[in-house]
Amino acid sequence: MKNEDSTIIRKGNGIVECRICGLNFLPELQEDRERHEREHLKVLAGGLPYEVREFLKKVAWEVIDNEDLRESPESIERAKRALAFAYWSRAISNSIPENELQPYMSAHFAWLDATAAGDEGEIEKTSEALKRWNKYG
Repeated sequence: MKNEDSTIIRKGNGIVECRICGLNFLPELQEDRERHEREHLKVLAGGLPYEVREFLKKVAWEVIDNEDLRESPESIERAKRALAFAYWSRAISNSIPENELQPYMSAHFAWLDATAAGDEGEIEKTSEALKRWNKYG
């Protein structure tokens, strides 16, 4: 049995894909190796790869938007939590300070509650509050 790294998928022409962070890169290029290391540091800090975040958001929005997928109030709450954490993960990847967790999550849950309820006035109000963190998105 080969002692090959199962976290790497060989794509051809020297390009590889990392199964951890999702980055496609040329390992022989120093710049690519450094970028790959930075992506792993983001994961270590709690960030999720882009494709994983987008998948979580897609599924969670489907639960919130589709009454047939709303098994219970708990499932809606889990979908909101998945969305909030997907957005937080992106913010972590963009170096949001850890002490922003509580206000960030509170603002996102308020926005998600308003969105799920279809309350246009609250959606606008809570969307405005989220602008505080645009630089991490």
